Amino acid sequence: MTRLVSLVLVVRNLDHALAVYEQGLGLTREGDPSDVPSLGARHVFLSAENCRLELLEPHDDKMPPGIFLRARGEGVFAIAVDVESPAQTQERLEQASIAGRGSAGKGGGRLFVRPGDAHGVLVEVGAGEPPPPG
Repeated sequence: MTRLVSLVLVVRNLDHALAVYEQGLGLTREGDPSDVPSLGARHVFLSAENCRLELLEPHDDKMPPGIFLRARGEGVFAIAVDVESPAQTQERLEQASIAGRGSAGKGGGRLFVRPGDAHGVLVEVGAGEPPPPG
């Protein structure tokens, strides 16, 4: 079964986003905000009972999150899903003429579906731990 694992939101102001999602909605912060040089952004992770939320504040408008913010404004940048078999998922995507990137071979791995193929959202596909019972 496919399970939504996380959402990545691009935001203009990380402190304001924390006020909404942590203070207002009660998600739990997993650590302090930190820089992600490979994305040209600062981020923080929050968790809810059933999903993880990453807030991403770009500071380099030439990197993907900055390009996204400039072109579209704030919003959902990426999602991550866990599936039983990334390799089978990759095969099904290819049958639908959608090319994934990454290695979803027999050992698992991660597969990425480009935003152009996934309606504007980067999709990360992997095989994770089964959800907790209940």
